[in-house]
Amino acid sequence: MEQTKKFLFFAFALPVLAMGCELFEEKPEEETKKVDNSTYTYSYTCPTGKKYNIEIPNRLSAACKKNWEYYARTYGCNDANNFADANSKKAQCP
Repeated sequence: MEQTKKFLFFAFALPVLAMGCELFEEKPEEETKKVDNSTYTYSYTCPTGKKYNIEIPNRLSAACKKNWEYYARTYGCNDANNFADANSKKAQCP
């Protein structure tokens, strides 16, 4: 009878104890990098008088925001003479 009690103890207690140890193991904290996905609305008017709005990421530096605005205005107004310059400026930014 004593051996039966020991057997039952180990049969039921060991799995519980093994699972219990997992509760105390330190889990590595996942590094969550928060990316600023917010935007601001850039509004511009083409020489034809047509008005446009475009969303530009806030995470950009001030210089990159200006480059993206120039790119948007150049392509939005179909200013083909400045396409290469606009591409070059925007390529400097992420």
